[in-house]
Amino acid sequence: MRFKITYEELMYRLSVFFIFAVNLSTAATSCAVGLITAGILYHAFKTKQLPKIDRNIGYLFLIYFILQIIIAALSIFPQMSFREVVGEIHRCFPLFFAMLFLKTQRHLKGVLIAFILSVFINNICGAVQYFILHFDRAYAFAHTPTFYASFLLMQIPLLIWITTLKFMPTWTKNFSAFLTIFSVLMLILSVTRGAWLAFIIVCITLIVIDSQRRQKAVKYFVTGLALSLIVIVISPTLQARAVTLWNPHFTSNSERLLMWQSSLDMIKDFPIHGVGQKVFQLAYNFKYISPLAQERPPDGILEKGHSHPHNNILCVTSEGGLIGLIAFVMLHGYFFKRLYSLYKIESDKMILSSGLIGFLILLGLQLEGLTDTNMNQVPIMREYWFLIGMLLISGKIINSNKSI
Repeated sequence: MRFKITYEELMYRLSVFFIFAVNLSTAATSCAVGLITAGILYHAFKTKQLPKIDRNIGYLFLIYFILQIIIAALSIFPQMSFREVVGEIHRCFPLFFAMLFLKTQRHLKGVLIAFILSVFINNICGAVQYFILHFDRAYAFAHTPTFYASFLLMQIPLLIWITTLKFMPTWTKNFSAFLTIFSVLMLILSVTRGAWLAFIIVCITLIVIDSQRRQKAVKYFVTGLALSLIVIVISPTLQARAVTLWNPHFTSNSERLLMWQSSLDMIKDFPIHGVGQKVFQLAYNFKYISPLAQERPPDGILEKGHSHPHNNILCVTSEGGLIGLIAFVMLHGYFFKRLYSLYKIESDKMILSSGLIGFLILLGLQLEGLTDTNMNQVPIMREYWFLIGMLLISGKIINSNKSI
């Protein structure tokens, strides 16, 4: 008997592989992106039909990347900037993977189970690093603790959402509740102060805008905050880190302030189009670094110095000028608006709106992005775009009761 699998089923299974791999391996995730992209191109060639994508999102990305191409053409190093534009295009692909290939509750269930298992493995790795190997900061399979914190800011709201989904097996809902607590602990142990503040503001935002679940949210927030403070207080290392939040003389803080001033100097010199995508590192370390800065390229090698200003807005504006800032606000502002509008539609139909979860994920990343640059990182953006695509269409799938 010959085994045969449909195109839609193959793409769905590759999407499951993608979401499982995205927390654990950049190389495996790249393979998944390549396979899905190849599958889409082959199917389009065979059927002579392009995939049907959301028209508004399609036009949005078209305008966004036209602006990015203009910036790259005006860059100090165009070749370097054009490579970055190509890289950013492929980072957005997972948004369309989710919107094209997740069509039923079975699809959502498979992807979410893979996501849960991936988060669990990642957190176990982080816990081993901190408690057994005695690392100063947990970062699991991520490249840095700040990347790990960005992943957790996306994952915690989604784990909470999973606990409310009726079609998910009971064990997955219970496991997601446990993973939520586990993930909050690992967020603390990543020792990423910007992410700590971002998470608190996200929780307060949820309490403010979701009046139907406000009482329960306040109870969980106060309990979680109390437990988090206990963890920090009983750990001298975490306590010492926490008290540096408002200390302008702490090296990490003072270096950021100097770097932000250098970014503003860069913007003054290139106000319209910036220095070019991915050029901040060379421009900063060669010309704009402050004489007072202590963190300098080791051995004078510019490529080993700071590659971003630890702030999303300053990063896109120093590299893209006014054009880059407009493109950034346009792109993410659209998704803020669309997700919030989806929440207003879904608020009476779902226990916890998928639009609201997407809104909180985007908010968390942007808040952390005030003290770090996270919206240009390949692993983070791959997971972010897939989750946003999934959340945009999941409400319709859930309410349609289409299970197969």
